[in-house]
Amino acid sequence: MPINPNACPGICNRAARAAWTSYDQALADHADAMTAWLRLPGDDRGPQPVAPEQPGMPVHEGEPVWCRRCPSIIRHALGELDDIGALLAASVDGHRGAAMAGPNGVKPLDHRQLVEELDDLFGFLVSVEDAWRPARGYPPRPRRARGADARMRTVGWLLGQLDNILLDPWSVEVGLDILRWHRRLLRMTKSDPTARRSPIECPRCRERQVQRRDDGYYECGSCCRLLNEREHDREYAEQADQHQQQEELTAR
Repeated sequence: MPINPNACPGICNRAARAAWTSYDQALADHADAMTAWLRLPGDDRGPQPVAPEQPGMPVHEGEPVWCRRCPSIIRHALGELDDIGALLAASVDGHRGAAMAGPNGVKPLDHRQLVEELDDLFGFLVSVEDAWRPARGYPPRPRRARGADARMRTVGWLLGQLDNILLDPWSVEVGLDILRWHRRLLRMTKSDPTARRSPIECPRCRERQVQRRDDGYYECGSCCRLLNEREHDREYAEQADQHQQQEELTAR
């Protein structure tokens, strides 16, 4: 069952969605257990199977679509799509040598695959722009040759529109696709330290030296504090929220 029809679709509710998914499975298992229990003769029945309890985890609601924190996360991810795309394009152009080797002996993507990924990324970005322009009464998108400049301009245009885009219910798939693309490109570049660095401050030493490791954990290069993905995402959301509040205070 859905956790809440008004729940934010972003990573803020990842743990809640996982808890409710587990609860749904537990309900199905309980129904099977009850069926088997009822089939037994009365004298052979043991204790009645106990129904699972609903998760008590708090759910962040959309305002109206996304919560206050997730738009900052999506904005950061969208902005980095161009940066990471440029990193991949540099490897294709030979500016940084051969294609980046994957960790643990994983075969790296060849240049043709990288070009196709970048082309798919650009296709996604312009599809969002092409859908949003007529919805707002804007003129059609200027036609540009595919490449780094066109990708940069499209990302810049979308960043300028993002606040309004994320107020539209249509933005659910857009926002989630931005986050998916961000994770996808990071996986492609995770052998590169500059692409693995997180923007958060370490919750222990407050230094910005946190990097993602190959095993999925995040480690501070200053104090060696380890964070799992959930802890990292929570820190990211909280720090993004604090940054937004500070900007609002400064603007007053």
